[in-house]
Amino acid sequence: MKILIVKLGAIGDVLRTTSVLEGLHCKYPSVTIDWLTSPSGREMLLHNSFINQIFLWDNRSEVEAYDLVIGLEDDLAVCEFVSGVRAQKIIGAYAKDGKPTYTPSAWFDMSMISKYGIQKANQLKKINQNTFQQHMADLLVISIGGYVYVVTPEEKEYGDKIVRGLGIGSREKIVGINTGAGKRWPLKSLSIEKTIELVKKIKDKLGTASIILGGEDEKERNLIIAKETGMPMSGAHSLRQFAGIINRCSTIVTSDSLAMHLAIATKRRMVTFFGPTSAAEIELYGLGVKVSPKMDCLVCYKKACELKPNCMDELAVNDLFSAVRVGA
Repeated sequence: MKILIVKLGAIGDVLRTTSVLEGLHCKYPSVTIDWLTSPSGREMLLHNSFINQIFLWDNRSEVEAYDLVIGLEDDLAVCEFVSGVRAQKIIGAYAKDGKPTYTPSAWFDMSMISKYGIQKANQLKKINQNTFQQHMADLLVISIGGYVYVVTPEEKEYGDKIVRGLGIGSREKIVGINTGAGKRWPLKSLSIEKTIELVKKIKDKLGTASIILGGEDEKERNLIIAKETGMPMSGAHSLRQFAGIINRCSTIVTSDSLAMHLAIATKRRMVTFFGPTSAAEIELYGLGVKVSPKMDCLVCYKKACELKPNCMDELAVNDLFSAVRVGA
């Protein structure tokens, strides 16, 4: 049995899609699984013993014939590629009559290419109570599995070295603070002011050090947070180096972001907060707590909001701190 998974991005979504691998191997014991992805997606798939070969989108002409192609992108160009692969069977998204379509799927019913239209799709997403993993298990008729991600010894040592360089001892517990969400999803971010308040509470009431996590998009806000709290920034790192740093933390406080997915993959305890995106869709595998404000308009998937206060304004620092303290 030869299977091709087509999942290019986003990076965190590639990582959580690795949760189908164990179930596919259980269903098809002699299976060979290849994966078509983006360069950044490839970083999430390295050292994965369930995957035979990783193809990059720019080299997709190297892809040959498969018994099953699993299409998990709703972009037309990718759907057309899926339809063009020599395959005995396709599950998921593909192209038909020049348009993206999909095999029966509650997951794609809630997507941009929903047969019900985007308004109904958004309503379905709002009322959905199944995790992504449950949707994939139903789509592929497999058992639910965990993320598959390997932090190499070198990456673990890198994370340890960075933390030591920040003046934090090897035996000290650390809370990783990843409250930004990049430029793509500004509404997911906890405000600078609330983040500062939270970090100070963790420091003053728990005596626990924090490190301020984030990439170039969060640099400006993180400089302010670090200055006001006296807690260090981790700095910018490659994707896999970032995973090594997260692996060194005892707890991660994070938005619905790549940091959350890496925390799940490395089995860190976490406090994850939600507003515009679905908390129900995320499987934490018993590793943490989900925190959301009490508002009827949650799960709107908007990148900007005209409401004052909005969902992130209503998110209580005390609720986040209480969740951190439980696992301290």
